[in-house]
Amino acid sequence: MSLLVPERQRLPITAAGYEQLCRRLDTLLTVERRRVSGLLHEARKDGALEDNPTLVDLLDEQEQLEQRIALLEARLAVAEIAPPPPDGHAAIGSVVRVRNTTNGEEFRYELVGPLESDADNGRISIAAPIGRALTGQQRGGRVEVATPGGRVRLEVVDVASVDEREEAT
Repeated sequence: MSLLVPERQRLPITAAGYEQLCRRLDTLLTVERRRVSGLLHEARKDGALEDNPTLVDLLDEQEQLEQRIALLEARLAVAEIAPPPPDGHAAIGSVVRVRNTTNGEEFRYELVGPLESDADNGRISIAAPIGRALTGQQRGGRVEVATPGGRVRLEVVDVASVDEREEAT
């Protein structure tokens, strides 16, 4: 039985992001489940639940593991791999270099889907204000974005696909 999700509920994701979620899920389903199961088996030998704080802790850990598995499965169920970015236009899978036109600072953003954003590492969701503003832009494009820190004016310095960036290094 396949899980059908209406198109409007699908969330775009890069192919690399999808693979990463699949690997993480596989690790949880195999390595982590086996580890917790083995620890539970050993802890059960030490007595009943009410006299065994280690067993109680492991049962909590098992519940948290199952919740993480369910969350990843739900994310993968609504994920849809985005097509490669159009040549020269910023989209999911693009690396966009921008310059703040006010202070000249440059930033590098990888545009990704909402399921894989990680702003601390420069992976900006296309659903975030800056990601939304940059989507569709080309080199030389200018955008103004309202951010929590105030309005920011950016100029697109370069747009490349993630694959092009990896080939260049």
